Amino acid sequence: MERFRYLMGGSLSLEQAATLQKVLDNVASQPWFDNNEHCRNALAGRLTFLIKIGIENTAHLQTIGVCWAVNDFNRDVLKTNRRKPAEITEIRKAEQLRLEDYR
Repeated sequence: MERFRYLMGGSLSLEQAATLQKVLDNVASQPWFDNNEHCRNALAGRLTFLIKIGIENTAHLQTIGVCWAVNDFNRDVLKTNRRKPAEITEIRKAEQLRLEDYR
């Protein structure tokens, strides 16, 4: 839990970090999830964005997290269909820019 607070700049409360950890553990435990540090951190960043804008319902975060993970972090998808790391970095930068509007 503290790991994600650190990754997200300590901007989550303990309760929010616990929710993030619970959702991330549930998604990452799925057999199709490409469970590596990069994928977990990318999904954690996206879910953190939602938490920061006020979506804190665990069920909603779980549903959105599964949808994102199936689309972007599915190890059963052919590697040629995956986004390149540079594209993922650009998406994260765009998400961070949008997050600035809510601070």
